[in-house]
Amino acid sequence: MPARTGSRAPGNGRTLLVVALVAAALGALGAGVWVAVAGGRDGDAGGGGPIATLRTADFHALAWSPGDLDTVYFGHHDGVMKSADAGRGWTPSVAQRNFDAMALAVSGVDPQRLLMAGHDVFFTSGDGGATWQPLRHGMPGTDIHGFAMSPSDAQRLYAYVVGFGLWNSVDGGSTWRPLSGQLPGDVHGLVAAGGEAEILYAASMSRGVLRSSDGGRSWAETGSGTGPQRAVAVAAQPGDPQTVYAGTDGGLYKSVDGGSSWRKLPFPGPNAVALAISPLQPNRILAIAAREGQGLVYRSDDGGQTWPGGA
Repeated sequence: MPARTGSRAPGNGRTLLVVALVAAALGALGAGVWVAVAGGRDGDAGGGGPIATLRTADFHALAWSPGDLDTVYFGHHDGVMKSADAGRGWTPSVAQRNFDAMALAVSGVDPQRLLMAGHDVFFTSGDGGATWQPLRHGMPGTDIHGFAMSPSDAQRLYAYVVGFGLWNSVDGGSTWRPLSGQLPGDVHGLVAAGGEAEILYAASMSRGVLRSSDGGRSWAETGSGTGPQRAVAVAAQPGDPQTVYAGTDGGLYKSVDGGSSWRKLPFPGPNAVALAISPLQPNRILAIAAREGQGLVYRSDDGGQTWPGGA
């Protein structure tokens, strides 16, 4: 059985995000978990129907395993789910109210080691998500709205702690030091993209995608192309820190020049609230769109150009 914790009240930052982004879509969600595998329904313009439909209390995070092309994890307000078939079928790993997994990371050295961060949760798993234990740390809080693991060093971690800015660990999360207070308070996504001086991207509801080229010490807004849409999720292509994807309230965008310019992808969903790229196949993308109380799961195997949908 998964390790259990006491009940935790969710932070209000993500609540405000959800209301602002997809209030109509998420307003009717309950606390339970409901999953359906898609069966050939027609989708929106730009692709087929979703490969699966999720109904959870929110749709926070996705993370591919670096050890298996078909294994992917999904974090939501009440726990973690796992798919063994590249996003079509899902089973609960943790199903507990307010076990709010806003971010997930999987070690590139040991694919069985996972880290989970969110609203007053900071946990680790050593068995692929079957069980979880709290991770002792030195951060000033654990209301974590952005969390990332370096693709080149699994011991190097980054956490955006609400009210305390960006923090960094070089020992796998045991100790932390402050990095920057420049990020806005509405950051809800963070990714480390590698590089000699690590490149990081952050998703902000008010400022779009921000970039750091010095390991998180300083930040600047990226270029044009995403318009006024607010960014809620961000992912970098493994092995190419200049290729980055942004999930916004108006769809999914891609940049191949480190965020200097962006173009909108033919993503079938009305928005993109969670996304991840496979370390084993960099053109394989999984993304979730929120609509009418459901999380519509889409997958592309060609860098976001097509989204074939359910079989």
